[in-house]
Amino acid sequence: MAQEHSPRSPGRSASAAAPLRHTVEVFLPNEPPHVKTSRRVAASALERWGGIPAMVADDAVLIVSELVTNAILHGSVDPCGAVGLRIGHTRNELLIEVTDGNSQPAQVKAAGSTETGGRGLLLVTRLACEWGTCNENRTTWARLSTHSQEQAC
Repeated sequence: MAQEHSPRSPGRSASAAAPLRHTVEVFLPNEPPHVKTSRRVAASALERWGGIPAMVADDAVLIVSELVTNAILHGSVDPCGAVGLRIGHTRNELLIEVTDGNSQPAQVKAAGSTETGGRGLLLVTRLACEWGTCNENRTTWARLSTHSQEQAC
């Protein structure tokens, strides 16, 4: 299910990207129950890799959950398609990438006070150093610093 490899970071040239120490990639069915699977994959990888502050790991798992949820609910144009999740760890940061089949870019939306959803990318904006899209908007990525919160971003 998981594959180890070395992609370059979105938004950076190959020469500017720090080498990845660890990477995990999974492809999940485009179904809501697999959001839980994505959280388990992320938490397991971060624990296995070690050296990541607990607060950063918690934020990363939350970002994974929000991006995978968005991909499942809004991203795939093929209901039978898979959602790709890749998490990379350099010495100083985590890179989370979620890929689906939709070329419409992810966008932060204002949710009303009585709405129960619609705040996922707002959370990602608050927790990540930066986020964006690449791969013709099919991949939404977020970058987190692995330093303590005083030094992050």
